Amino acid sequence: MAKCDYCKKEMLKAKSCTFSRIKINGRIYKRMATDEEGNDEGFKCHDCGIIMNQGNYHHFGCDIEKCPVCKTQIISCNCEKNCLLK
Repeated sequence: MAKCDYCKKEMLKAKSCTFSRIKINGRIYKRMATDEEGNDEGFKCHDCGIIMNQGNYHHFGCDIEKCPVCKTQIISCNCEKNCLLK
């Protein structure tokens, strides 16, 4: 199984990534939780396997997670991502 590079949890077994903030363009932002992205609650993410409930975060690099700045897919947006923070 694959482990998240940040929280070190097994991605397909963990309910959520434990990193809740991200540094983008030199500023710190709260990562978008799954309920803020408009996802269906209670389902598992098809990419990183987290449970899509209120307050849960995708594992970084998931193709579903949205950028808190530009609201597009974070893996393909043009915002300069520096690091994840707890």
